[in-house]
Amino acid sequence: MMKQFSTLLLTSLFGMCIWANVPNGYYNNAVGKKDEALMRALEGIIYSHTELSYNDLWTAFDSTDVAADGFYIDMYSNCKYNNQSDHTAGASYVGQGINREHSFPKSWYNSQTPIYTDLHMLIPVDAFVNQRRSNYPYGVCAGGTTYTNGNLTMLGKIGKSTYNGYEQTVFEPDDEYKGDFARIYFYIVTCYKSNVGTWPGCDQLDYAANDYKAFSSWSIQMLLEWHRADPVSQKEIDRNEAVHKEQGNRNPFVDHPELAEYIWGTHQNMSWTGSDTPVDPINKKVPVLLPVDEDMVTGTSFSANWTSGGDVSSYTLNVNRIATGEDEATLLMSESFSNVNANADGYEDISSILDELTDNAGWTGYKLYTAADHSLKVGTSSTAGYLTSPELSLASTVSVKFNAKNWINKSGVSDRSSIVVSCGDVSKTIQLQDSASDFTAVLENCNSRNIKLSATTGGKRFYIYNVEIYNGDLNSQNNAPRRVIVEEGDSTWRHISGITDTCYTVQALAGGLYEYMVKAVYTDGTESAWSNVGHVSLTGEGSIIKGDVNNDGEVNIGDVSAIIDYLLGNASQNFNFDAADMNGDEEINIGDVSAIIDYLLGKS
Repeated sequence: MMKQFSTLLLTSLFGMCIWANVPNGYYNNAVGKKDEALMRALEGIIYSHTELSYNDLWTAFDSTDVAADGFYIDMYSNCKYNNQSDHTAGASYVGQGINREHSFPKSWYNSQTPIYTDLHMLIPVDAFVNQRRSNYPYGVCAGGTTYTNGNLTMLGKIGKSTYNGYEQTVFEPDDEYKGDFARIYFYIVTCYKSNVGTWPGCDQLDYAANDYKAFSSWSIQMLLEWHRADPVSQKEIDRNEAVHKEQGNRNPFVDHPELAEYIWGTHQNMSWTGSDTPVDPINKKVPVLLPVDEDMVTGTSFSANWTSGGDVSSYTLNVNRIATGEDEATLLMSESFSNVNANADGYEDISSILDELTDNAGWTGYKLYTAADHSLKVGTSSTAGYLTSPELSLASTVSVKFNAKNWINKSGVSDRSSIVVSCGDVSKTIQLQDSASDFTAVLENCNSRNIKLSATTGGKRFYIYNVEIYNGDLNSQNNAPRRVIVEEGDSTWRHISGITDTCYTVQALAGGLYEYMVKAVYTDGTESAWSNVGHVSLTGEGSIIKGDVNNDGEVNIGDVSAIIDYLLGNASQNFNFDAADMNGDEEINIGDVSAIIDYLLGKS
């Protein structure tokens, strides 16, 4: 932790050095671009450079890799080497001599030029360690082998990967240099973007699956973790400057570390601005509900008001009566993982692509894997996994019904797991069985927009086959669950979309305590998070004039127009649903128009 703090401090102190030595306008062609277009622009900037000869590298190392003590900075060992050290072709122990190391192994690209002598990825290292590293991918291994010779020692270790998604032999660098190697790898697949698809490759690359992102999924995740945990150091800044002088191009991920996020990480789909702060041209704010105007509250209606969401095309308002034991449970969402097609447990964490595998968009999670029978395996032997639902308009009483079972290993040993079902601060723990079974958790005083299903700890894995989430108590005797159909409503809930003002009057509600919230739909089609939750209490008292659809106190031709507007998708905010159901068939349709006309003509 101290090392990382020191590195961060140095990065801050010398941040101006990064900018001061980058040629003016060097990255201009990449500004305003995103994703693959950004990567292609960077390739165009850095690909053209002076191709060094293999022998030139020894001279170049004297300017790129010599520390203040006059010896090379060896990222593979603590040995002290310089240009006069033995340039051995083979070594039997640590400290015997030095090699020119292709940190990105040459067998992965068939020794093609100019990458073969690209100084950005070639480094001076101990020959024995270099031979042990071979062409293994960089990775993470617990309990790997570290070679020593007295006080001389290898930095890092070699062993079987313990990083999720990969199980073969890897070379794990020392923590101090993991970020360095991640940025070297980012440079390589960017500088040679147009060639990567033709390379023989390795397990660290998966161009077929991930296209321009080049790396395998596990490798993308790991390299980003290294990049973030070990920020750019002064050593890297100095080396980048020296390599630029030697071969005429720069590593963009040292000059602008944030570029990795724009291509592989958290800023994908955002245009790079030339700095580490993404600028969204659209003004986006989460609307905030204002206190209820008591003068606008009647026995069956209230007016919701909120602040502006910025560049908004419309707002969506959700209103739900807080469930009691007497209420029917309302099905909000059913998830069956029908798009998961697997015959056995997967090995890659699919949390980042859940939207491709779930019936409902918006699921998130951690340590999730595809499994047989349209299910997910949650958790690993060392890490607790979890699954979080999309944002829902949850009442204070929520029921979560799911089908799940314990994970059992090949020897028949069960993990004997439990699932923690939670809604904000409220949770219940459900003990699972070795065969798939249905379970129901009823949560009172729910205070979140999501439901979370979590393993209790690492080594407590489970399979989950489906999830249903209800407002209300499924265990209530008088339950008759029904699915919520959005864009419709009844006397206990409403989902209103397309509101263009920052207020809306909700009418014809039954008595009870209601909660409501609003979100903005921005002009680019994206949506805000839900606002804070408002509450209002209605008595349910007050008469409804059948046919008075526009709430002007009488039934007239204006009510006919109001229903027709509603059927055409242009309902006004004063539309009274209960009054509009003139013929009592529990639907609003052309029959209600006819019924009002008959009433006005004295035929009913």
